[in-house]
Amino acid sequence: MTTRVYNEIIEISNSDTQNFWHKRAQNSDGLKAVLLGDDKNAHSKRNEKECRILMEQIKDLEELDILDIGCGIGRWAENLYGKIRNYTGIDYSKGFIKTAKERFREDENINFYEMSVCNMTPEILAQKYNLIICTGVLMYVNDSDLEQIFRKIRDFSPEYIHIQESISLMDGRLTLDNFESKELKSNYSAIYRTQAEYEQYFKDFDIIKTDLLLDDEIGGRKETNARYWIGRTK
Repeated sequence: MTTRVYNEIIEISNSDTQNFWHKRAQNSDGLKAVLLGDDKNAHSKRNEKECRILMEQIKDLEELDILDIGCGIGRWAENLYGKIRNYTGIDYSKGFIKTAKERFREDENINFYEMSVCNMTPEILAQKYNLIICTGVLMYVNDSDLEQIFRKIRDFSPEYIHIQESISLMDGRLTLDNFESKELKSNYSAIYRTQAEYEQYFKDFDIIKTDLLLDDEIGGRKETNARYWIGRTK
């Protein structure tokens, strides 16, 4: 049974979501693996746009100490490579972490760990970061874990945060619960929260830039889009 649930808070299966991404890591490569869909040109344009937006807001940081939550294959390590002093990427997909380690095997200051966003702590990662990146992760996290995740991000006391997430453009949220996606050729679960639902978690941050990311050329849809927030810790 496949479901689209509107305006109702339900939980999606963490194990099913993790299995979905394990399969993506095995069967896809490059940006296609992490940005979904088959349009490589759109993936490239989207990635370039995301990078440009972030770089415009963190010009004052000459060197970056980065925590990348949901790092995938390490696209942000590649995007920001020339400014990185230290980079830590975490992802709960063993396949993505294996690929990322191989891609950056010569870089001692770039490290990847198999770890869930729900399990990260300063004690485990033992690193001070001036930039925390979390893109395309929170839509796969249930409401019961969101407060804890934002508290952990705050506990790192980063100078900047960059959060980017797929959202609902409707009055309420949309949840895909084991939805049969013809585009992805797989059943798929995700929570498209509203902008307001996410922004209740930003009370510890001054948001300096936020906007919708996608247009028709790079994946914008009628009901959903991606929104980014760039902020500084208060």
